[in-house]
Amino acid sequence: ALECFRQGKAFRRAVQLARFVFPKEVITLEEEWGDHLCGQQQLDAAISHYIEAGKYVKAIEAAIQARQWNKVIQIVEAQDESVAGKYYKVIADHYCQIGEYGMAERYY
Repeated sequence: ALECFRQGKAFRRAVQLARFVFPKEVITLEEEWGDHLCGQQQLDAAISHYIEAGKYVKAIEAAIQARQWNKVIQIVEAQDESVAGKYYKVIADHYCQIGEYGMAERYY
């Protein structure tokens, strides 16, 4: 049943089933769901599924594409420097472009 839900892109039902029967599959399903939503250009929805899966880089990338800058900051600031470092300039550049120089300065 799980594989049928997965193949049919019925991720909500797949995750519900997996939580009870195959708990180790939940993380993989959440990531697949996020990938599917990104493919459908539903980036806002994909972000939370990537976070559930622990795929923070994918969550950050989806948030950047969705132009959800507060969400980008929230996720980036929760990461260690090795992950967060490469996104500070992206955040700063965005705020510089829209004239919010105080915010830009925080991330340069």
